[in-house]
Amino acid sequence: MTARARNAVLILLALGTVAPFLPALTAPFLEWDDAANLIQNDFWRGFSRENIRWMLTTMHGGPYQPLAWLSFAVDFTLWGANPTAMRAVNYALHSSSSVLFFLIVESLFQKAAPESSPRERLITALFSALFWAVHPLRVESVVWITERRDVLSVFFYLLAVFLYLRTPERPLRPLFVFCLAVLSKASVITLPLTLLILDRWPLRRRAWADKVPYFLIAIAAGLAGLAGQESAGTLKNAGLGERLALGAHSLWWYAAKTAWPSGLSPYHAKPAEFAAWGAGFAVLAVAGLAWSARRRAPAVSAALLHYAAALAPMAGFVRFGHHLVAERYSYLPGLGLAALAGAGLWAARRRAALRLPAAAAAVVVIAACAALTARGASYWSGDESLWRRAVATDPRSSYARVNLSSHLRRAGRDEDALEHERAAVALNPTLAEQFSNLGAHALGKKQYAEAEALLRSALAVAPGLATAHYHLAAALSGQGRDAEALAALEQAARLDFSDAKILNNLGVALSRAGKHARAEAALRRAAELSPSWAAPRHNLGNALRALGRRREAAEAYESAARLDPALAR
Repeated sequence: MTARARNAVLILLALGTVAPFLPALTAPFLEWDDAANLIQNDFWRGFSRENIRWMLTTMHGGPYQPLAWLSFAVDFTLWGANPTAMRAVNYALHSSSSVLFFLIVESLFQKAAPESSPRERLITALFSALFWAVHPLRVESVVWITERRDVLSVFFYLLAVFLYLRTPERPLRPLFVFCLAVLSKASVITLPLTLLILDRWPLRRRAWADKVPYFLIAIAAGLAGLAGQESAGTLKNAGLGERLALGAHSLWWYAAKTAWPSGLSPYHAKPAEFAAWGAGFAVLAVAGLAWSARRRAPAVSAALLHYAAALAPMAGFVRFGHHLVAERYSYLPGLGLAALAGAGLWAARRRAALRLPAAAAAVVVIAACAALTARGASYWSGDESLWRRAVATDPRSSYARVNLSSHLRRAGRDEDALEHERAAVALNPTLAEQFSNLGAHALGKKQYAEAEALLRSALAVAPGLATAHYHLAAALSGQGRDAEALAALEQAARLDFSDAKILNNLGVALSRAGKHARAEAALRRAAELSPSWAAPRHNLGNALRALGRRREAAEAYESAARLDPALAR
């Protein structure tokens, strides 16, 4: 094959790996993590001294990822907070990684099977790169802007491997690139193990000492990552048995979903009762087979070992969050499985009887993966489609229903949200905010006793939820229990002295109880907090008039009337 034809293949590969993700290109920022990281946070918006200091030192949300933050700052400098452009950068990084992976697989087969022809190596590498790049498990890492750290870190990871394979006699050449990778996301700390695997096969060299700098950097990055997760509260306690079960389940689950990608979802909840005996036996069986065939089929052992090593930081041996698995965790480990798939295609094509069936199967596999990826990307076009997909995949996931109902409430679709809130609290009776929302809905229908029961359920779980105390006061007042209502409002104000609605209602309740001086203080604070709201000023006028301070009362009434002419009389 000529150099021009090979370059054309690389260009088509780069473009083809982007195409399946296009349904999500113009999606907005998501409420899920994008909001906390990119909408409510301004420290990535440009290269001010304060922003640079924050990006280089922060462990916002848990991970230490200064290079990922700096890449967002470059985005903002070039095109502002534009989600389409920022997602396009993710696509470009993923596309570049697919080309690097193609070159790596081509090099591996040249070293492992020097008798293979350039055309055979190109076909094998192309299949491996496409299988990895357009597989539906890649969707979460590529289209979710928050996961810039995935596509950026793996790009540098692959660049380091590429440089190492080109000049293994200069093993420290990729060290700086490895530093860039771990500064993007710490999960790539397994690169030294990857290099050792490559030394064993296909390079067939023994070189431990030159990996020491890599391991030192990996240890430092790993400790920084653990410290960040600890500070963010995402690090979970778990016993040894649970960690081993989670690890075995993860090793089996990601491999199984690579082979048959069904039931994919943005969130996979960890069930209350969790056992992984079947996965554990399957993992041990596969490991035993790979070990027994390590001399006859070293490619299989090397690929599976890379998969296990790359997955180890995310496999559950160290617990992060409440999810069981996360599809983004397959981004790096999937490389080994894709290379193994390419080796299988190469082995099949070596037999004349299997050449055409293998080629046809490869085309069908890539086409099916691309179609599934396009459908998966469409779910990420907005929060509602994303969480409806999660609910459809697992109707018993309270987390998915909470996220869907929260989005629907923010969109002003309260009736739609109620359906999922009711289902969520039925699945998980510890959801205080959802109990509070249901109580507020019952309150709006003047179902005061039902509202009280729901709100007390919320407060049993979260006694410090100010909005639940606020709504409870209204439910009690509706039942004529004014003294209890006043106590609930006082508790709400103690918990949140910055909510104008709570303070306004407290002022009214205090006035009704004849405590006009205390009412004045609450109403003045409410007026300060909400200067465009007339009601606190009107109610303040009532309290001042009751105190005999008619001139001040008149001023308060006039101020209220200016804001709301309907109050002028």
